Amino acid sequence: MKPILLTLLCLSPLARANDTLWPEPTFESKPWTRWWWLGSGVDQKNLTIQLQQFRDAGIGGVEICPIYGAKGYEDRDLTFLSTEWTAAYAHTAHETARLGMGVDLTTGTGWPFGAPWVAEADASASLENVKAKATGGSPISLKLPKGEVKIFSAWPETGEPVDLRGQVKDGRLEWTPPAGTWRLHGIIAKHGIQKVKRAAPGGAGWVLDPFSPQSIGNYLKPFDEALDRDNVPEPRAHFHDSFEYYGAAWTDDLFTRFRGHCGYDLADQLPAFQGEGDSETVARVRADYRATLSELHREYLAKWHDWAKARGSLTRNQAHGSPGNLLDHYAVADIPETEIFRHVGEEQIPMLQFASSAAHVTGRKLVSAETFTWLGEHFQVTPAQLKEAADFVWLGGVNHILFHGIPFTPEDAPWPGWLFYASTHMGPNGGLWKDLPTFNGYIARCQTALQSGKPDSDVLLYFPVQDLWHDGADGLPLFTVHNQDKWLHPTGFYRSAMEMWNHGIACDFVSDRLLEEARVKDQKIELGGNTYKALVVPDTKFMAPATAKRLLDLTAKGVVVIFTSPPPSEAPGYGNREENRKAVTDTFAKISGDGVLPYQSGLVFRNADLRKSLASVGVGGEPMREQGLRFVRRKHDDGWTYFIVNSSGKDFDGTVSLATTAKSAVLFKPMSGESGVIPFDKGLPLKLAAGESVILRTYREREATGPRFQSLQIAGEPVKLGGTWKVRFLDGGPSLPASYETETLASWTGQEDPAYKNFSGTAIYQNEFDWKGSPEALLDLGEIAATAKVRLNGKEVGRCWSPPHKIRIKGELKDGPNTLEVEVTNLAANRIADLDRRKVPWKSFHEINFVNIDYKPFDASAWSPLPSGLIGPVTMTPLK
Repeated sequence: MKPILLTLLCLSPLARANDTLWPEPTFESKPWTRWWWLGSGVDQKNLTIQLQQFRDAGIGGVEICPIYGAKGYEDRDLTFLSTEWTAAYAHTAHETARLGMGVDLTTGTGWPFGAPWVAEADASASLENVKAKATGGSPISLKLPKGEVKIFSAWPETGEPVDLRGQVKDGRLEWTPPAGTWRLHGIIAKHGIQKVKRAAPGGAGWVLDPFSPQSIGNYLKPFDEALDRDNVPEPRAHFHDSFEYYGAAWTDDLFTRFRGHCGYDLADQLPAFQGEGDSETVARVRADYRATLSELHREYLAKWHDWAKARGSLTRNQAHGSPGNLLDHYAVADIPETEIFRHVGEEQIPMLQFASSAAHVTGRKLVSAETFTWLGEHFQVTPAQLKEAADFVWLGGVNHILFHGIPFTPEDAPWPGWLFYASTHMGPNGGLWKDLPTFNGYIARCQTALQSGKPDSDVLLYFPVQDLWHDGADGLPLFTVHNQDKWLHPTGFYRSAMEMWNHGIACDFVSDRLLEEARVKDQKIELGGNTYKALVVPDTKFMAPATAKRLLDLTAKGVVVIFTSPPPSEAPGYGNREENRKAVTDTFAKISGDGVLPYQSGLVFRNADLRKSLASVGVGGEPMREQGLRFVRRKHDDGWTYFIVNSSGKDFDGTVSLATTAKSAVLFKPMSGESGVIPFDKGLPLKLAAGESVILRTYREREATGPRFQSLQIAGEPVKLGGTWKVRFLDGGPSLPASYETETLASWTGQEDPAYKNFSGTAIYQNEFDWKGSPEALLDLGEIAATAKVRLNGKEVGRCWSPPHKIRIKGELKDGPNTLEVEVTNLAANRIADLDRRKVPWKSFHEINFVNIDYKPFDASAWSPLPSGLIGPVTMTPLK
């Protein structure tokens, strides 16, 4: 079966008759959502209904993730990859194609990869170290951990070790040592240590060995059988969630692959691997073990990627969490994917850049993000938080957002429907849905720009993963999003990345492997179709001789290389360490001393001040960064696109200079849809409210075409809309409160009747006011909880998703009486709290059921009512 292909259209860099027109969004520029199939209890009718709802709301695609089921609906469950399940998937694929959407498929159920057909030999395996001491002539009887003895040897004070595997019977070592003092060292491996987490029916079973390409090859065979059935389209992409192969530390091919990778036998250094001996040897042997497993996991991912590619699909992979080189693991996928969890903060930007850098240096177009996971307690996440989070991931290089997420819910499921515990609920049964098209339109407009052109970073920053591997600690480090403050933030690499981020210098990260693909043209590095003006090596101790040589080879061709500290003095690993160390030091001896060192055609900066060194070779930051604005910059043949966010916490009104050359510019406001040519001289005049974002498209050598941007021209003081507000409830539950009138705007939960406090849904606020003067004005709704649709004299004039809740009125005002109507929808939290206070059993799901943000049983009965409605004050400011 040939895959259903949807063409990705991009923002054209070519001149148009009107440069101010918004490009038509594509299915990939729109947001996608993870779509949990609880129990895979889906049917064609409800699949079509929900997909049409998604399409109408502005969602561009779905990622199917089957998980555990809903209680009481077990008769609807479909067994994963069965004929019935595959028919449901095929229906979804055909329907998404009909609706102009896309579909991705998790290569499994729940997470991580695993299934009932995974044999124990292919399952993930633990590594147990056994250590003991023995004295000659004294029998030793030692009970061993459960598992298979991979090696067990006794080490005398001098001489060769003795193999003791023949002395192990029924899980015990029974041995009488010869004379002398002996140290016993063994490795016990046990396959089958983890079952699939949150598995769907037909998906429960052993988790795969993530270090075995052979195991994943066996695992994928049932997918071939299912997808090869008649009339079953391939998904756009297969998806692999973050590395959560807990406890996995062994693979049966380890000793052989270790020897090939490191040049010596791990068995010969078993005491050092288990922490005995001098600390340097211990650290080096353990680093070699980590490097070997990193390479094996990369091959595991590559096997999956090549399988998908052969079937006509792409791959999306979340590499974070692995113990290996994240850049290399992200780079395997066609769409590297990062995630945010619980909160956003600029200190997390480098973590996001691992995924975007892997895409940029390999020429991938899309960088995705699992977005909004546990952004707040379920049902309480605000639209403003969602916008801030979307802007944040874009600043980290993402251009393809996936909601986390929306569960499939059949029509006959009572409110709030089927739910998944860890998400920010974006679906039809939540308070965010009513005005979600407004937010989705914002996302689509931003991502259309962010998917256009090419990334435009000036600097490559070398990632010294060997320094992390050489910490000497036992076991495998897991480089997760959740513990980045432990493994990433203390490093010189992170400090250099943040220094450039804080001063507006765009950079991408590069690994040893990825650097091998670099080419030089006009004294710049070319990688992934992008060019870089300098390569920065942060504080680094360990570097492979081949990488050291590669750096000088690049410099000899004219590249600028900046060492923020003295160049590395050590080669990684234990094998041939003196020879390799000498190779590294001899290489860097060619650039001795500190400061600026000409080397053949290029320049080397040693022990350098990073920003001063970059500035001296023409790499400066974007000035707007020093003004409190954050940005992403992309390059076109005829200019640049900037996505700019005012994250300063205060309104901005000033002139912005650019680090790029421009003759003209167009300003796009992605939330309102406004656009227009703006004046450009030595800088760009910008007015941005706190949290507001804009898109700036510049043209290097020509004048932009189209209407001028209509800046606000204030013609008078704001006029507060007072008088009587009529409030009527339109839809929602548990019941519609009675209408009321008020002259003071406040949360509707302040009304005395409990019905107002328990209500989640939509109310309409109506105000009749007299107006005289300009037909144009700026309507400021003040505070809204949470979203709104606004009509003036019967005509819709705008929708509000996040602050500032301001709408430009263009001619709809008339002299005399006017009618303003504001439909406000609150969050679902108040209604959920009411259910829990009344002990209504709405949490009815298998396995973990439904938990709160701290993974405790969910109970909203003690929640205070969240502010709801139009809180104001509402003003109208006349415009010229």
